[in-house]
Amino acid sequence: METTAETTIFLLRPFFIALYIGLFFALVIFLREKALQRKLRKENERLEHHIQTKLMIEAETNERMMKEIEELKNQNENLRITVQSLSEKPGRKEIKTLHMYQKAVEVLTEKAPGFAQSWQSALKDGKDEMKKIDIGFIPFVKKLLPGKSSRTKSLEDHSATPEK
Repeated sequence: METTAETTIFLLRPFFIALYIGLFFALVIFLREKALQRKLRKENERLEHHIQTKLMIEAETNERMMKEIEELKNQNENLRITVQSLSEKPGRKEIKTLHMYQKAVEVLTEKAPGFAQSWQSALKDGKDEMKKIDIGFIPFVKKLLPGKSSRTKSLEDHSATPEK
């Protein structure tokens, strides 16, 4: 039994007591750090999920904004062309033609039955189209330089055929 008593006395020396206390504190600190590490890992996963969700939302928003910017660029270009076209002053020939058309409309309104109603609906359609041009949805140049429509082609063909 001497060996156990000697071992017990040897293990109870101040050096070993300090070693036991140090190991106990090291174990407590280690366990506390492991718990903190686990907690931080869960927090990190939660933040990663939050960032992924936020990035998806921002990507959708950016895509929607890019489409809106493209639409606004298109409207801006249409308005720029409209302003450029309208900034040119009409010549004397255009003013005479406009006066002639105004006079013809006045005469037809007075003399032709049913012309006034047709004229008012055509005028309303024209105003609606001009509002769209002012907003920039329809480019003004297409209206200034129209191609030959099927109606003008049929009128030209009709006038080209000799009368019998």
